Amino acid sequence: MVSESQSVFEVKDGSIAFGGNQALDKVSFAMEKGQLIGLIGPNGSGKTTLLKIIMGVLTPDKGTIEVLGKPPFQSVKEIGYMPQLTPFSRDFPISVEEVVLMGRLGKTSSIGFFNKDDKRAAEKSMDDVEILELRKRAIGSLSGGQLQRVLIARALTCEPKIMILDEPTANVDMKIEKDIFDLLKRLNEKITIIVVTHDIGFISQYIHRVACINRTLICHPTSELTGETIENMYGTHMHMVHHHHEDEK
Repeated sequence: MVSESQSVFEVKDGSIAFGGNQALDKVSFAMEKGQLIGLIGPNGSGKTTLLKIIMGVLTPDKGTIEVLGKPPFQSVKEIGYMPQLTPFSRDFPISVEEVVLMGRLGKTSSIGFFNKDDKRAAEKSMDDVEILELRKRAIGSLSGGQLQRVLIARALTCEPKIMILDEPTANVDMKIEKDIFDLLKRLNEKITIIVVTHDIGFISQYIHRVACINRTLICHPTSELTGETIENMYGTHMHMVHHHHEDEK
């Protein structure tokens, strides 16, 4: 395990079952401050369950977990979360700035009444993800890549120490995917990041480690990850997709 001073979160022998079916089985996993980790696994592997445990939504039946040295429910305000599915309809009449401010709801005192600190944090987040000029635009007018940046800003605006992003590049093309991971790499200079993804070959140039989950969890340095490693764990083949860009040698 990592030293206490560098451990952002740590799960020891975490297990949880639903309706008699084991979702996670004796998972032990520690993540160091400043890392960018990719979390992979087939559907039903326990990825979502693990994320919910880290965020304090679920408590493991067995084992222990600490996030930032505390029980998860005490640390949840320090976590920025971007869900896989957009948490509102694209035709809902709401602006970029209003969506980003939603990320302050756990920090501000009253729902719907944002103070100067909230607005300052939202402005900084929009600037950090390069969408400040879109702040008054309606959500429905955005491209897919722009919307993903808005949702990242929403997760960022609570000024988190940890960010968890669930499929942040789903349904975008390869160029936008690269742009978003370039952005995450910059954010990772100050924030520890977990990214749920399927596109391992592409993100291997960005991440420090890959956490492979299928009820149990095995963590690999990026350099050790191969198609055979994944196939041996899952008992099935998972494509290692490599994207090629004009700026790659």
